[in-house]
Amino acid sequence: MEKAFGFYQRIIASLARFILIVAATIVGLDVFSLFLEAAGRYVVGSSRAFMEELPRLMVPVVVFPMMGVLLRMKRHVSVDVLPERLKGKARSWLLLVVYGVVAAVAVQFFVAGLIAVKCYHEMGFETHTEIIFKLWITYLPFPIGFGLLVLFAVELFWREVLVLLKGPEWDGAGGAP
Repeated sequence: MEKAFGFYQRIIASLARFILIVAATIVGLDVFSLFLEAAGRYVVGSSRAFMEELPRLMVPVVVFPMMGVLLRMKRHVSVDVLPERLKGKARSWLLLVVYGVVAAVAVQFFVAGLIAVKCYHEMGFETHTEIIFKLWITYLPFPIGFGLLVLFAVELFWREVLVLLKGPEWDGAGGAP
């Protein structure tokens, strides 16, 4: 079980790095696009509308896939009263409940996102921007992000199961201390 967890953990770590790189690239390109749009307005007096529209359309592409990465890194918005006060098995049981609820809710949102994408795909709506996108494409980050959140929650849940079985001194990297 530890060997399988170590393999899964390596895959999830690689996936997290990839998501962070993509998100950082998108945010950098968004900022650069807005800078060029402002510079174009200042120098020429006009600019292309897509330079302002595209960063807004890219926000969900950054936000939704990052949910799982932030959960894994413990950088999500949370109130950590009980996990900070509880120790040992009580803390692990609480975290199992939390990660189980996160995974269950993420599965529901993943399914709802797939239904929404399918619905918008069938309707054939398009954006009213300079560069026209099918509207269903702008909804894709929602189910993708929640699907990824399930994968990250499973890793954290699995880790806590191993902590319960092996003890709190277990290093979480697939081996003993």
